[in-house]
Amino acid sequence: MSASFTLLILTDSTKDKHFLFINTLLNMVQIMLESPQARRIDAARNVKHWRPIMKVLKNAVAAAIGLGLIGAAHAINVLQVGAPAGLGDAGKYADYQANTTNPTETDTAITSSGTVYVAGTYQNNSVLNLGGQFGTGGDWSSIQISNNPSAFFPTEFNGKGAILVVSVPDGSLATVGLKVGGVSYFYSSATLSNLFPNNHDPLKDGISDFLFYDIGSFTKTVGAVPNLADETGAADGEIKTLTLSDFGSLAWAHFDAMAIETSEQGGGSNVRIVTTWENNPGSHDLTWKKPGGGGGGGGGNAPEPGSLALLGVGLAGLAARLRSRRTA
Repeated sequence: MSASFTLLILTDSTKDKHFLFINTLLNMVQIMLESPQARRIDAARNVKHWRPIMKVLKNAVAAAIGLGLIGAAHAINVLQVGAPAGLGDAGKYADYQANTTNPTETDTAITSSGTVYVAGTYQNNSVLNLGGQFGTGGDWSSIQISNNPSAFFPTEFNGKGAILVVSVPDGSLATVGLKVGGVSYFYSSATLSNLFPNNHDPLKDGISDFLFYDIGSFTKTVGAVPNLADETGAADGEIKTLTLSDFGSLAWAHFDAMAIETSEQGGGSNVRIVTTWENNPGSHDLTWKKPGGGGGGGGGNAPEPGSLALLGVGLAGLAARLRSRRTA
């Protein structure tokens, strides 16, 4: 197994949870290889060749953790929604739960507090603004929201910054008075109508009604934004702290975010301004639940599929190394 292949595994995972998971699996494999059963089949299958390879991998993992190399290549999402850590959460931010009920959803942070964090990240130096319309860039009504070439955001969105999208129980629009930062929603709808590009639970018609709040643009502060899931990394941007009030009789409210990213592309006389519709993924959203309302998590954070895939590639590489030694 080459050093470059090992480095791929080391740098494409995150520091705490995902890499700890991989390292634990490597430990388990080595324990199995050191077992009496494995020793008995050494002569037939050359299992002994795995042991030095496993030790190299483990030492590399330990060194990368110590040097802080792990997570360097794992990008932080442009938009994330979270909350302060509550009872039982580890770290500064609320943990993202693998499965929850009432409402049913996956990979969602759960809170009963009145505070929401919305994090916005500037991906690179070409990004001029993250929020609403900027300079000569397009406003919300210039953004196409479906494959229909005539479908765009309503003009009510123009002049707004980043948008906090709040899903509330279906049929509750007539009574909801939820405020964000002391301000009511500027737009509401009983159907989502493609106004958010990622229709994860409970952000779906028949489950929720939808409220839209203007939360302004994000400033660019160096190193201000970590990955809220594992609390690693330090991207440029801002974490907005928003206060919620007037929940009324709501049992739950689900929070997502979207924004216009305005960037400059090209150079010299070919410079052009490009606007992009950005949103948080379904794995970095938040649900507020009425205190004592139940529907807690069904488990902690699950390793990301990419980490598992890389582990599989690594083990496949080890298998290839073993086969090459057999034929040598």
